[in-house]
Amino acid sequence: MEYVEVIATVPASQTEQAADALRAATGGDVWIDAPFTQADLESDAVIRRDGSAQVHAYVPRDRGGGIVAEAARALRAEGIEPRVAVRDVAEEDWAESWKEHFHVERYGERIVVVPSWRAFEPVPGDVVLKLDPGMAFGTGQHETTRMCLEAIERHVRPGMRVLDAGCGSGILSIAAALLGAREVRAVDIDPNCVRVTAANARANGADAIVRAAEGSPGSAWPFPEPAAGFDVVVANIIARVIIEIAAPLVAALAPGGRLIVSGVIGERERETCAALAAAGARVESVRAMGDWRCIEAVVPGSAA
Repeated sequence: MEYVEVIATVPASQTEQAADALRAATGGDVWIDAPFTQADLESDAVIRRDGSAQVHAYVPRDRGGGIVAEAARALRAEGIEPRVAVRDVAEEDWAESWKEHFHVERYGERIVVVPSWRAFEPVPGDVVLKLDPGMAFGTGQHETTRMCLEAIERHVRPGMRVLDAGCGSGILSIAAALLGAREVRAVDIDPNCVRVTAANARANGADAIVRAAEGSPGSAWPFPEPAAGFDVVVANIIARVIIEIAAPLVAALAPGGRLIVSGVIGERERETCAALAAAGARVESVRAMGDWRCIEAVVPGSAA
């Protein structure tokens, strides 16, 4: 498949804002230029001499024309005046360009994310997740994914049912399965993410547990069984979408279930928490990493 890469050069201070806007406008994969050195994997962006950074978005070529214009409008609506460049890129070229940047990374006490092209010797107790992100968002290096992985490690127990809303590469779904979840439902509005999640689940021997489908909680729920009764629901998306689907996210939880949401920038923390509270969840904690937030909330009932 041919893709259009939209490259927005923006003021470095507006990088997260721009990524949020581009992801919402394109509905696709967004990443920020970063040095990705072994010593500094969590840097937000390359700061150029002119004080700018680059945010990249990828959309299928047949949608590129309208999406590019919409992306520019979305950035300007956020008060960002970008310099936008566009180029065509083949899926295999895009995927290959990622490989040099990703290394073995440990999250929390047990989870180890291993790129499919790298070797790793685990120690006893390691939960090893082999990952090929392909064209999907979610490698573990971004702060939001890191915080979600660490929250999943703390809260997912054997036998639990887990929902991953906005599954991306499937990293969170597979982590939950490897930690002992008996059933994981993974949904995403991007069919490419569904395909990548399914492939990564097979590669990790978790395909009997992780079922992925195109859709979302609420009216676009793709599975025959109701979107309900989950012990843990995780959504690493963006604040705008979390606010929009707060009610179905909370409704999907079993009594005492836990909601883990991230992709929320600091300035939208308060309204995201308010939306979850209005939907019937009690916000229990908010963790910050850089300008990003990971919010945990619970619903009334016995502890999951």
